[in-house]
Parts: sequence; structure tokens; C-alpha cells
Amino acid sequence: MKSQSGFTLIELLVVIAIIAILTAILIPALNYARQQAGSAGCLSNERQLMLAYTMYAEGNDYVLCGPMTSNPGSPRFDWVGPPRDLASGAVKTSNFIAEEEIRGIETGTLFPYYKNAKLMNCPSDKRSARAPTYPGYGGTGGYRTYSLPYHLNAPVSELTSRYGAAAGADRLVRITEVRSPSETYIMVEENDNRDYNMDAWAFDPYKFILIDTIAVFHNNITMFGYADGHAAKKTWDDPRTQRWSNEIRNGTRYPDMTGLSDPDNADIRWLATHYPRKQRQ
Repeated sequence: MKSQSGFTLIELLVVIAIIAILTAILIPALNYARQQAGSAGCLSNERQLMLAYTMYAEGNDYVLCGPMTSNPGSPRFDWVGPPRDLASGAVKTSNFIAEEEIRGIETGTLFPYYKNAKLMNCPSDKRSARAPTYPGYGGTGGYRTYSLPYHLNAPVSELTSRYGAAAGADRLVRITEVRSPSETYIMVEENDNRDYNMDAWAFDPYKFILIDTIAVFHNNITMFGYADGHAAKKTWDDPRTQRWSNEIRNGTRYPDMTGLSDPDNADIRWLATHYPRKQRQ
């Protein structure tokens, strides 16, 4: 009699177990490689944008390009404009952000200095592929990853209404007013869970309040662009920083700021120490 060849049940189970083990080993490695690729692309984006930012200042009597999104023309010098459908009042579509926010970015004062709106989106930022967790205007989540702090030549009325009367004196108008350019960040990855990143990045360096959460798209790392033109990674020390960012992303916290103001958080102290303003208290 001929014996029938084939896998026994035990052999099949062993093979399945080996495949499962290999998958469990490989998936984290692939995710890490994807994160590394995304962080490299993000750093490259910020370097190019910071080069454009400093070039603009040097060509305009060292005046800083403003951080708002409402009016890219003189005298505000806002670096990006709002999504065009939002500006025009047109009916919002499913691709509202992905296309119309890019059109708004292209109307910004800074755009002629870098000429590629895609630089405004970190490769690891996938908000534009899903619905916003705190919708305001319809469409998908935000496209623009990078934001500028309010103290970078925002209108005095915006500063004083948000931070108090003393903030007006801390406003930076020219890039030559920045102290320690290599240690003062200008550009921040923001995790705004609305339809788009509206206006400037809000952080209160006086009361240590993290109003707009920074983005943590690269595990426990965020990219910052500095006043001297370089970009670098910042690894966070307090586990609450990443948790808060994830809560913003998941829509469980914004716009509630409770718990985002803790002077014992080393990360918030770092943000206050390196924040761009004339005076540091």
C-alpha cells in the first residue's frame, strides 16, 4: 500500500505559530521604519520652510512673516491663507481640506519663497485622510502640519487678548530681535483636530498653559524649526505630553484645556524656555 504524504495537524499548527511569531516581530520593525522615514521627511520639510522664512525676513528689512491665517496681504504679512472654499463661502466637499487648504497655503505671503505647498504637510500627519474629531466647517481633517507661535509678529490685539497686556511688549517684529536663534524655535508641529490649523499656535509661556497641543506623530518625538534656520527633533520627557496629544487627536479633550497647565511637566517648561519672545520671565 502507498503511504499518503502531507502535513499533519500538528505540523500545520507549528507552521502557523511560526508565521504568527515572525509577523509579531516584523510589524513593529516595519512601523518603526515607517516612522523613521516620516520623521526624516518632516525634518526636510521644516528645513526648507525655515530657509524660506529667514529668506523672507532678510529680504524685507528683517520683518517676520506673520503667523496668522486670516489675511496674507499687507500689513499683516500672514504666512498662509485660509482654505479657499472657507474664504469664499462655497459649499464644502469631501476633499475640502486636501485641495482647498493647499490653495489657501499658496495665497500666503511666504509661498513664493518655497513654492511647494506639500512641504506644509508632515508625511506622518494623516489627519486629512479622516474626519476631524472636532469639526467646524465640514470636510476632512487638517492638512497643514506646521504652525508659528503668536508672538511672531501677530497683531498686538491678538496677543493682548490672549495673553494679557504684557504680551504686547514681548512681540517679535524682526528676526534680529530673537535671542539665541539656535535655541529659539519658530516652527512647531501642531495637532489641531479641527478642519484645519486655524491661525497661530497658542501656548502661554507666562502661565505654562499648553493651549494648542504639539503633534507627536513620530512616536515620542516632535520636530521644531529654529530661528537660525535649522530643524531638530525633540524627545519628550513627561508621558503626559504624548497622552495629551493623542487625546486631542482622538477628540476626547479639545477644546477643554483642563490638565494642560502643569509647571511640573518638564516638557512645558522646555516649551516656555525656548519660546520666541523678547522677554523671558
